[in-house]
Amino acid sequence: MKKGESRFVLPSVMNLFFAGVLILSFCPVSFAVADEKESKQETVQQKSTHEKYELETIIVTSQKREENIQKVPASITALSEIRIEDAGIQEMEDLGFYTPNLYVGKAGNNAELQPVIRGMYNRMNPNPTVGFYVDDVAYSRHMAFDADLSDIERIEVLKGPQGTLFGRNTEAGVIRIITKKPGNKWEGKASLSYGNYNTQEYSAVAKGPLVEDKVFFGISAKQYLSDGYFENTYLDTDKVEDRDDLTGRATLRWTPTQAWDIILNADAKQCEDGFFAFAPIGEMTHDINLDYAGELENDLNGQSLSVNFEGDRFNFTSITAHRDGELSEIYDMDATSADNYRADYGQDHGQWSQEIRFASPKSAKVFKWLLGAYYLDEDFDVDLTYDYRQGYPAYGIPPFKTATLTELDTTNYAFFGQATYTFLEKLGLTAGLRYENDKKEFKGSTYNSPDVMGTGITEVENEKTLKVWLPKFAVDYHFTRDAMSYAGVAKGYTAGSFNDLDDSVLGVPYDAEFSWNYEAGLKTAWLDNRLILNLAVFYIEWEDKQVFIHTGATSALFKNATEATSKGVELEALVRPVPGLELVCGFGYTDAEYGQWESGEDYEGKKLEMAPEFSYNLAAQYRYILSDSATLFCRLELQHVGAFYHDLDNEIKESAYNLVNARVGYESEFRGLNISLYLWAKNLLDEEYATGAFGSDTMGWFARAGDPQTFGVTLTCRF
Repeated sequence: MKKGESRFVLPSVMNLFFAGVLILSFCPVSFAVADEKESKQETVQQKSTHEKYELETIIVTSQKREENIQKVPASITALSEIRIEDAGIQEMEDLGFYTPNLYVGKAGNNAELQPVIRGMYNRMNPNPTVGFYVDDVAYSRHMAFDADLSDIERIEVLKGPQGTLFGRNTEAGVIRIITKKPGNKWEGKASLSYGNYNTQEYSAVAKGPLVEDKVFFGISAKQYLSDGYFENTYLDTDKVEDRDDLTGRATLRWTPTQAWDIILNADAKQCEDGFFAFAPIGEMTHDINLDYAGELENDLNGQSLSVNFEGDRFNFTSITAHRDGELSEIYDMDATSADNYRADYGQDHGQWSQEIRFASPKSAKVFKWLLGAYYLDEDFDVDLTYDYRQGYPAYGIPPFKTATLTELDTTNYAFFGQATYTFLEKLGLTAGLRYENDKKEFKGSTYNSPDVMGTGITEVENEKTLKVWLPKFAVDYHFTRDAMSYAGVAKGYTAGSFNDLDDSVLGVPYDAEFSWNYEAGLKTAWLDNRLILNLAVFYIEWEDKQVFIHTGATSALFKNATEATSKGVELEALVRPVPGLELVCGFGYTDAEYGQWESGEDYEGKKLEMAPEFSYNLAAQYRYILSDSATLFCRLELQHVGAFYHDLDNEIKESAYNLVNARVGYESEFRGLNISLYLWAKNLLDEEYATGAFGSDTMGWFARAGDPQTFGVTLTCRF
C-alpha cells in the first residue's frame, strides 16, 4: 500500500471505530462495569474519594518488580490514570510541569522532544540522556518520545542515572509509560474535545474478554487536528504548525494458566504537520515571518511480545520488541522572511531488542533478587541537506546544496543483576551491577551539488566499542510503616557517537560521558495516609561531559571537553484534608554548572543549558457531591519554570515564567454510563515563553514561542 493510501485508510478506520464505541455507549449496555480498582468506571471516578480520606496507593515497577512507590529507595514521580485525567495532561511536554526538576524542551509539532532531568541534557545529540520506555520497551530515538497518553495506567519518572537496570542513555533518568491491559470485564471510553485554534481531539478505547479468563483484546485510537497557534504574516496564513496526527494501539492478551501472562502489543502513529515557527529571539511572538512554510512527517510503528511467568520459586519475563520510524522535516533554516537557506532533515530508524529476566517470587520478603540479559540491534540513518538559496554572491559562489548522509549501526548487549536484603524488616541493603558492551559502526558521505567548492565527495567509515560496568548501591531504613529514609549511589552513561554536523570532522568519534549520582531522601505518610510528603537531595558528578559547539552558521561538532556537577533538592507533597479536596505541591531546585575544560574553549563556572534553577507546581482540586449520581469537579493550578540559559556562553537567557490552568466539570451516571463534561483553560494569563531555541554568534539566535492561552470543552463517555 502506498504511503498516501495508508493516510486515507487509517483515518477512515479510526472514525468508524470511534463512532462504533460512541454508539455502543448510548445503547442498552450488557457489559459488566469494571470495579473501581481495575478502571476509572465508577461514577465520576470518585465514590472512594468521598467515602474516605486516604490517598490512593500507587504501585510502580521502576525496579522491574511491583512495589509501593513509598517503599522504593529512589526519587520517583508517578502519575496514575486518574491524576493524568484530572490534570488534563495531553502530551509528553505537559509532563515537565508536574514533575520537579524535569523540563521538556520542544522544537515544534512531533519534533524531537528534549527532556532534561536535574540539568542533564545534551543539545542535538543523537543519543538521549533520558531513557524512554513504553511497557518496558525502549524507544531509542527522540522522534518517538511524544507518545499517546489516551489509554494508559500510569507514568513513572525515575530521576538520576538508571544504568544498572536500564543501561545506556539513561544517565539523567527514565520516563516509563505503562498502558492499560484488557481484563475479564468489558469496558470502553469515547472522548471528544474542541478548543480554540480549531483544535479537535477524538479518542476511543474498547477492551475486554474474548474467552473469559483466557483471551482478552483491547484497541484504542486517537486523532488530533489543529490549525496551530501561529500566524505567518509574510505568507498571510494562520495555518502554521497545523496538526493532523493519528495514533492507534491494539493488545492481545492470553493467560493459559494463572501463572502465565502473554501479551502481544502493536502500535502505530502517523503525523502530517506544519513545522518550524521560530523567530529572532528578541521578537518572539506567535506572529512569525518566514518565506517558507515548513512541514513535518513522522511515521512510527512497533510490535512487542511480553511473556510473563509467576512461580513459587521465581518469576520469568521475556520481552521481544521491534520498532521502526521515519521522520522528515523541511524548514526555513534562517527563520526570517529572507530566502537565504533551508534545511531538509530525514531520519530512518529501526531496532530489534530482546530482554530476559529471572526474579524472586512475589512472596519474597527478606531477600529479593533479579538477573537479566539484554540485546539490541539498531540502525539509524540520517539524510541532511542544506539549501543555500542565494549562494555567496560576495565570493562569486552561486546557489548550491550541501548533503550529508550517515549510517549508524549499533549492537548492544548487557548482563545485569540487583539484589536487596532486608534485616529485621527495617534495614534494607541493595547492590546491583550491569556489564554492557556497546558497538557502533559509522558510514558517512558529504558532497555539494553543484560542486562549487571543488571538493568532490568525502566518504568516511569508523567504528568504536565501549565496554562498561555500571554499579549501584543503596541503603534504606524504615522508621515506621509510614516513614523511611534512604541513600544511594549509582553510575550511568550516555553513549558516544560520531560527528556528522561539520564536514571537516565527519566521522570523528566522541566518547561516552559518565556520571555518578549521590542521593538521599525521606518518604513519609502522615495523618492516616491523608498526607504524603517526600524529600530528596542529590549531587551529580560528570566525567568526559559531551558538549555541542558551533563552528559556523550551519555546522557544529561534539566533543568531550569538560567536567560538570549538578546538585539540588526535590520536594513533593499530596494532601487530602477533607474528602473530595486534594492539594498537590512539587518543588525542584537544580544548580548545574560546568567544571574544568580539558581543551579549546573554556566555560568553567557557566550554567548548563536548559537547566531551570527552580521549578514548582501547585494545584488544588475539589469534587462536590451534587447527588448520588452526580459530582461537580473544579481544579486550579500554578506551574513555575525558573530562568535558564539556551547557550554555553550564558548570554541567551530564558526568563522565569508562570502558567495558570483551570478546569471545571460535571460528572454523572446515566443508565449505567459514566458521562463527564469539562470546560478547561491553559495558560490563562497568556504568558509568553519559549519552548526551544537555536542559533550561534554567526547566524543569530531564534526561539519558538510556547502555547498561548487555550481553552475548550471535553466530553467523555465510559461504559
